[in-house]
Amino acid sequence: MKLKFVLATLLLAVFSVVIADDHSKTVVREAKTANPWIMLHPSANQAATAAYYAAVEKNIFNGAIPVKEAQLAAISASVAMKCVYCIPAHTSLAKAAGATDEEIKTAVAIAADVALNSAMLYGNQFDMGEFMKMFPQ
Repeated sequence: MKLKFVLATLLLAVFSVVIADDHSKTVVREAKTANPWIMLHPSANQAATAAYYAAVEKNIFNGAIPVKEAQLAAISASVAMKCVYCIPAHTSLAKAAGATDEEIKTAVAIAADVALNSAMLYGNQFDMGEFMKMFPQ
């Protein structure tokens, strides 16, 4: 029952946001920072988990990469993982940060392209040494 309440609260927090103005960006940030799924972690770890999520919000999603681009990257990762929770959440957050539908489609297409190439290389057992020669570090 608690899990259903937590998930319902999360969905309500993420999807009730009005997109595109500064107020909605603040609401989205507050909804994400409040992070009701901390309760899904063991009680002994909840304080550390809350601190971790706060640090990620501050240093990653509002860090070296602008928030819109960070959310677009999160959409690509969510698509690659096929996370049914992450995709709508990060799509909403990306839109709140100013992402357009075209930018979101592009983030999804990037994930699809990476997955396609990964499957082709892995499935055909492409030589890793030869591959690395193509991309010198």
